[in-house]
Amino acid sequence: MSVSVNPIVETYSRLAHEYDDEANFRSCWGRASERALSSIRLQDDYRLVVDLGCGSGRAIHALAAAAPHTQFVGVDPAENMCCVAARKTELQKRVQIRQGSFENIPLESASVDYLFSILAFHWVTDLAASVAELARVLKPNGEMDLFFIGRDNGREFIQKTSGIFLKYMGPALLLESARLRKQLTRDAAFQLFADVFDPSCLSVEESFRTYYDTLDGHWSWWVRVEGHFVKIPADKKAQCDRDVRVALQALTEPEGIPYTIHELHVRVRRGTLS
Repeated sequence: MSVSVNPIVETYSRLAHEYDDEANFRSCWGRASERALSSIRLQDDYRLVVDLGCGSGRAIHALAAAAPHTQFVGVDPAENMCCVAARKTELQKRVQIRQGSFENIPLESASVDYLFSILAFHWVTDLAASVAELARVLKPNGEMDLFFIGRDNGREFIQKTSGIFLKYMGPALLLESARLRKQLTRDAAFQLFADVFDPSCLSVEESFRTYYDTLDGHWSWWVRVEGHFVKIPADKKAQCDRDVRVALQALTEPEGIPYTIHELHVRVRRGTLS
């Protein structure tokens, strides 16, 4: 029986060795990731901290350097990302990198004091199973911060490019591509997590931040999600890319080409959140 390959995981694994290049740090996603990372505050009594969807290990490397007595585990489904993260953290003896996913977290039940994830949860294949796994590995008083994109993410790009992808992919493939990302409204996200976590300890915040960049700057991250588009026939891919670039260039404003990230932030805290 053939094994289904997740095209998103496959793409990130293939691009793992390029992921830490300067263009990615300067992109809207690099800046949004740094914003999320800067908001994380580790408590002194955290014994085990987990970065789920750790990618190349940038976040866990930075946090572990500032908390030398805490154990850290980074988890990512992309094999090559795990290899890059392991090399980056190899001198940090309290850091382990493991291959896994939201749906299958390679940790014991009720073992995690704090879990965070930066711009990864929207890639899950099964929302309910993923939330159940998060609840399984967290201690009863464990805490969590998940940052991921919401339903209205990238609306400028979507409006400009949907017709182009419909032309080159057709409705069935376009719908299949859209389903690769689980983009929720704030209310839907709260209900999803409230089915498993105590609602009094749970909050979901949302934000809309617009980032401006050049066409080449945006294109540097656009190709990182090309797992969406691998089924575009090879003889049509180059022309599709040209049409997309023209469409995005038409969005140019004085500050640059805008891209609005709709971010959801799921927080679980000890005690009650107002």
